[in-house]
Amino acid sequence: MPSGRVPLESAPRLKEIVHGYYTDLAEAGRDPSRHVAWCSALGPVEIVRALGYTPYFPENNAALIGARRLTGRYIGKAMAEGFSPFAESEMTSDIGAMLAGESPLADLHGLASIPRPEVLVYSTNLSRHIAGWFEYYANRQGAPLVGLHPPVGLDAVEKAEVDCGVQQVLRLVARLEQLSGRALDQDALAEVVEHTAKAARLWSEILELARQTPSPLTYFDTLIHVAPIILMRGTEQAVQYYEILLAELKQRAAAKVAAVPGERLRVYWEGPPAWCALRPLASLFLDQGIAVVASTYSHNYAFVGFQSENPVESMARVYTSIYENRSRDYKRRFLAREFERFGVDAAVFHDARTAPQNSGVRLGLHTRLEQDTGVPAMVIEGDTHDLRLVSVDHIRTQIREFMELHDIAPGRRSARHDAVTR
Repeated sequence: MPSGRVPLESAPRLKEIVHGYYTDLAEAGRDPSRHVAWCSALGPVEIVRALGYTPYFPENNAALIGARRLTGRYIGKAMAEGFSPFAESEMTSDIGAMLAGESPLADLHGLASIPRPEVLVYSTNLSRHIAGWFEYYANRQGAPLVGLHPPVGLDAVEKAEVDCGVQQVLRLVARLEQLSGRALDQDALAEVVEHTAKAARLWSEILELARQTPSPLTYFDTLIHVAPIILMRGTEQAVQYYEILLAELKQRAAAKVAAVPGERLRVYWEGPPAWCALRPLASLFLDQGIAVVASTYSHNYAFVGFQSENPVESMARVYTSIYENRSRDYKRRFLAREFERFGVDAAVFHDARTAPQNSGVRLGLHTRLEQDTGVPAMVIEGDTHDLRLVSVDHIRTQIREFMELHDIAPGRRSARHDAVTR
């Protein structure tokens, strides 16, 4: 936690439930009567849970490797296995750790090893590289692989796309039933989907609180507190935690407690997180009085449309509608609305070198949105996990020059923000 901030009282509860998740995962790995599935972060975990599997998320492990700045130990090991230095560093850092037989989960949560999967389940809605990543693990682990490949580049998600998604989900269900020897219990699925819907509504309310000035939370907070809706999506624990967090943040909002004391600039973050530089970047923005109030990444988990009475079709629609899966024009319209709703003075576009599919700057979005909205854009060159590609000192210089260019002096807001809020 950077200095100058009041820590959230709910943070210890978050640590407790995340530790509980990993403790249960370890127990599932030891218990021959339980079943473990490896699942992508935006994969159909509701199906996985309803069929009795305990899910494990390699992407979360990779995020921890990045946040603990351990990627230098592991990327080279994946390259020695034949992976390109230009491959997604999220994937290569996690694969390298697996090859080394190591994980930050050992120190953080006492996992002697990550439980072997009986099956791997993914969706390519967030990025296409997940298919190759999971295929590699399936081959290494000798486990079957089942994936969803939703239509991509969508401006609107219409019936044809939803029908395609439904057929893929049904095929996935049939394959998992065959592998597990268990039939999908529709009541169990409805319950899991209802938990997801509730948690997503609460998460959306939490993100919406950042529209207030000053904002009671930042993007960097959401990267920590998004954990339950990834790891525990479809469970009552996620719902209960977000009820606690929302109540605390509402109190902060009412009391005008600022996540960034002296907030003088409000910024939107487009593109993937720089997991390998979270703490220094959070401190850097805090020291400059810059509140990063919203992001495409955190918004991905504010799902809209899950229906317990219609679980399969609603899952197909929701998981096909993910921001990264949409067209360039859709992203332009979406971001223009978000810039207005959150009253941002500027936008940061993270050009993640090894994750081009998730970096809108590669599509020229920053230039078009400046033209559309008048919101100035700053391109940060970096990466999600590879420390060699991130220079915090260079970003610090970029921010200082950006603020000078737009006449943002210490202790006062930008002229644009003053005009918007009058």
